[in-house]
Amino acid sequence: MQLSLLLLASDRPAAAQLAQALAAPGHGVTVVTSAADLLAAAPRYSLVVIDGVPAGTTAAAVIAELRGAGAGPVTPVLAIAQTADLEERIALLEADADDVLTRPFDPAELAARVEALALRAQHASLPGSRSRATEPGRRVIAVFSPKGGVGTTTIATNLALIAAERQPGATLLMDLDLSFGQVASHLNLTPRQTILELARDVAAQRDPELLRTYAIHHTGSLQVLAAPPGPGFTSLVTPQHVEQIVSAAADAYETVIIDAGTALDERAMTVFGRCDTTIIPVIPEIPALNSVHIMFEQLADLGTMGGSILFVLNRAFARDLLKRNDIESALGAKIAAELPYDPLVYLKAVNEGVPVVLGSSRSVPAERLRALADVVLGPVSGAAPAPAPKERRGLFGRR
Repeated sequence: MQLSLLLLASDRPAAAQLAQALAAPGHGVTVVTSAADLLAAAPRYSLVVIDGVPAGTTAAAVIAELRGAGAGPVTPVLAIAQTADLEERIALLEADADDVLTRPFDPAELAARVEALALRAQHASLPGSRSRATEPGRRVIAVFSPKGGVGTTTIATNLALIAAERQPGATLLMDLDLSFGQVASHLNLTPRQTILELARDVAAQRDPELLRTYAIHHTGSLQVLAAPPGPGFTSLVTPQHVEQIVSAAADAYETVIIDAGTALDERAMTVFGRCDTTIIPVIPEIPALNSVHIMFEQLADLGTMGGSILFVLNRAFARDLLKRNDIESALGAKIAAELPYDPLVYLKAVNEGVPVVLGSSRSVPAERLRALADVVLGPVSGAAPAPAPKERRGLFGRR
């Protein structure tokens, strides 16, 4: 794909170097040094790249003026942040930049970002590109706990890897712990694009093929949508974004597994309403069980928990503080699976970025995680199905 690119850069040596990198794949590049020239010429180009801007203004101000001038939503804008400062990137995104690249960057990444933006703009302009029907038979599975430190991300990442083994290329792991998501860390990935960038792309939220361009490829067949880089970006991903992204992901993949974090907010409610199965890890302590109790009281009032609910008991302590029967009585439901206490396997996995089912595949925790996968995903072909857990009422008065 050959593109016409318009580059705004106030530093001539830097502009020459950047223009050379942009032109390498065969694109035509025009360099301007003033915001006025950019505003006048932008509608005639495939894509605008904003690097340094003249003194007296900011890149965010130039983008806002460009959008207000009507070159706006049609012309994609790639902004280059001069530092890794969080506030600078937020300002560029709030000004309606389509993507932000931070210096220093690799020329190959620059080329990939430009190609992806142009492709998305092209798809968005096609008739009917925003009205694709959802295919039946897709599964959305969330892992959520109202209390941190109970194994939510460990369960989500390992379950997703097992699903990807069974359905190569058809499983997406999505990190919707928007403030402090650690899925990328657990998988030893360095994301260049996250859910934050996807939330800025209306076309990709409605087109499954475009949504796939935001996923990171993990070793093997797993696709990953990473959380934003920090809590400062959380407010930029709205419940409406979550609804559209999850719906598009369910069209693009056979199985979508969501690390939904611990925040019981509107975004979590949106995920619950879209899920076929919600996995809730618990640990054997009274405060953790009380947190689940409070969560279900709130959800009972709102009526937003859809699909089936599975409880996973994580034996996080060396000694049994509460017996399994006591926990099931408190929850009013059977425990679907149990993860054993292990002082080394889980710690090794998170520190090395190699999940348990890959790095310690013959361990007891790995066996238990695969047993959980059989309950959630169904047994592999030829295996006997696990019995469904029986529901009962208990101390909490509900599931």
